[in-house]
Amino acid sequence: MKKYFVLLLISISSQLFYSQKSSSLEIDASNLKLDTIFVSYPSATRNTHLLHNYQFTSEGSKKISEQGDLKLGIKETAKIITKFDYPQPVSISYYDAIKNSGMQSLPFFVEAGNLKLLLKDDNLNFEFLSTSPANIEFNKLSAILKPYESKLKPYESNDAENLKGKELEIQKYIRKNPKSFVALWEIISDFSKYGYNPIYSENLTLFDSTVKKTFTYIEFSKLVKLEAENSFPDVNLDNNNHLSKETFKNYKLTLIDYWATFCKPCIEDMPRLVELYNQYKNLGVNFISIADEQTLGRVTKATEILKKNNITWENYFDKNKDFPKKLNASGYPLQILVDSEGNILKRTYGELDVITVFIKDYLSNK
Repeated sequence: MKKYFVLLLISISSQLFYSQKSSSLEIDASNLKLDTIFVSYPSATRNTHLLHNYQFTSEGSKKISEQGDLKLGIKETAKIITKFDYPQPVSISYYDAIKNSGMQSLPFFVEAGNLKLLLKDDNLNFEFLSTSPANIEFNKLSAILKPYESKLKPYESNDAENLKGKELEIQKYIRKNPKSFVALWEIISDFSKYGYNPIYSENLTLFDSTVKKTFTYIEFSKLVKLEAENSFPDVNLDNNNHLSKETFKNYKLTLIDYWATFCKPCIEDMPRLVELYNQYKNLGVNFISIADEQTLGRVTKATEILKKNNITWENYFDKNKDFPKKLNASGYPLQILVDSEGNILKRTYGELDVITVFIKDYLSNK
């Protein structure tokens, strides 16, 4: 039976800055052996998944997030209704629960208009059978940025100058195209993959009010501002424990390790953290672990894991969920280095090699 389905996208908006038109996305899946796919936002970190503002609904499908992302069984046809106010990137993905692995297509944009895709294989490679303005622009901008992108590694520490070079190219593009939602989403993608850079704030100021009035722009500006803040905020972990600048005043450096019991890399990193602690504890470096656990069962499990790994420094549980709110912590393991004045000097996701070098260099210059 040929697998071919139609996603009917209807744009319904109370805002005037993007046209309210019926639109459709047709996907030819006749080449696939897969029987279930997901339609959702592209892979994202640093809470950028919350910046999408659309609603997918479909009979026979399962909603998997507040945005309305769908788990969709492939049949002859399927219809999806969505609400969105401006172009937004989505991806098609597949997940094998037995193998605990999956894949995701490259991103493409949904917007007013008719778009047709051919899914070429079970790796979710696709080609456009018909396209749309945002997707044409996305391909154009991607070609411009390709030389810069090739120098960057997603979800790792990168040379700040390489990222700045890409953002300066985006800056030139925005000056010529201040109403470009594609450029906005490119900055969001960079923030997600490469972390904070001050130039994001500069680039955001260049957009037209059409873009600046949107939910995505407003909420993204908040995330950028949050990570731009170098001063460690007051964090209330529970009714009895909190962190503030006072927490750090007696130490040259404090390493905060934010983790969770279901995070395998977090637990695998603990022996290395113990080595670091033993190496630097007498040199003015303090360690604090914060587990993103709230229930009694999870707290008990976390305590057992800490004991098993011989972790003797201060340990807390973020029962109020205040840590991610104040520090935009969206993944694990997250390591944050804070100086004696309460200034955030470094934050990485699971890059203990980078943390180790930073501590060594920092202490050698003191």
